[in-house]
Amino acid sequence: MKNIHFYCLLLCFVVCTSCDDDIRRPLVADDIPPGQVTDIEIKSISGGADITYALPGDDDILYVVARFQRTTGEMASVKSSVYNNSLTVEGFGDTNEYQVQLFTVDQSENESEPVDVVIKPKTPPIQLIRESLSMEADFGGMHLYWENEAEAPVSLIVLTDNEIGQTEQIEVRYSSRKEDDFAVRGYDTIPRSFSVFIRDRYDNISEVKETTVSPLFEQLLDKNLHAPMSLPHDAPDAFGWVMSNLFNDDIGSGFHTPQGWKDDDPLPTYEGQDPHFFTFDLGVTAKLSRLKFWQRQGSWIYFHGNPRYYEIWGTDQLNSDGSFDGWTKLVENGEVIKPSGQPLQQNSSEDVDAAARGEEATIISSAPPVRFIRFVNLQSWAGPGTTYL
Repeated sequence: MKNIHFYCLLLCFVVCTSCDDDIRRPLVADDIPPGQVTDIEIKSISGGADITYALPGDDDILYVVARFQRTTGEMASVKSSVYNNSLTVEGFGDTNEYQVQLFTVDQSENESEPVDVVIKPKTPPIQLIRESLSMEADFGGMHLYWENEAEAPVSLIVLTDNEIGQTEQIEVRYSSRKEDDFAVRGYDTIPRSFSVFIRDRYDNISEVKETTVSPLFEQLLDKNLHAPMSLPHDAPDAFGWVMSNLFNDDIGSGFHTPQGWKDDDPLPTYEGQDPHFFTFDLGVTAKLSRLKFWQRQGSWIYFHGNPRYYEIWGTDQLNSDGSFDGWTKLVENGEVIKPSGQPLQQNSSEDVDAAARGEEATIISSAPPVRFIRFVNLQSWAGPGTTYL
């Protein structure tokens, strides 16, 4: 009986091993090249082309591969499964004609004879972005605005002259948003020339766009003069994250409200919304240009109690009842934008970089000088209930 068991076990092992070896071999092993693709149609797109085709009648086709040379000289290839009848070639930096070779490949890795096609890409994203690019004077520097309809991953590189007249790179901003903007700051009010070019992930580079602007005057307020305040309806602090942390130049600490805190006597303006307010004194009355704050960093960015929708109010005279009578809305419909648009707790490198740079809220130009600031967190990333920043 023992011998029977032994032989049965050995037989099973041999059979399983043999099956495994068969699975690893191609289903059809030969040296016969497959037929070529036919009925090819080409649709030009921005920076590339969509190519559709009909597969040959061979029953062992594995995939179709396109081989081509990009504008930069890089040799590239794109594969498409036998279950598809199309592929996309992209990464071209101009609208010139390019040759693409199409091959069918079978399960034995035999390649067909190539089919040569010519594509003519439409205007690539880097050029479209450059055409839409607007550069305007801003506080302490220049503000850039652009459109990226294809949502192509690109980098915008900003150059200007340094103190000894040498041109240097001062900013590289990565973006794939359909509409985006940013500012470069830290300059005097005298006229200054800036240059910008766009680079895509294939190293295609746009032509340089130049402008000369006179930066608007602004001066950073002395944070040593800032002081926390507590008005009726304001949310208290919790967990040792007190409001004074907002002024200590350390984004590793901040202000935190109690979990689930609600105003027992909500103001009619915000009834049913359960927002969190907090108020602080600038220590000086000033005409404000912008206010910058940072999310709680690490795994908390774009999550939980970090503000998503907010307002910022200002006044030069406080009232004792904690209402907004006499206050001016400095920032309306404030929103923290997550660049990638991915779900909560799924952050791209672009998201991480944006959170580290901080959120910049531009004050409406018609706002009067103010001394007191009231931040209204309308909704955090995980909904109402907690605020920290």
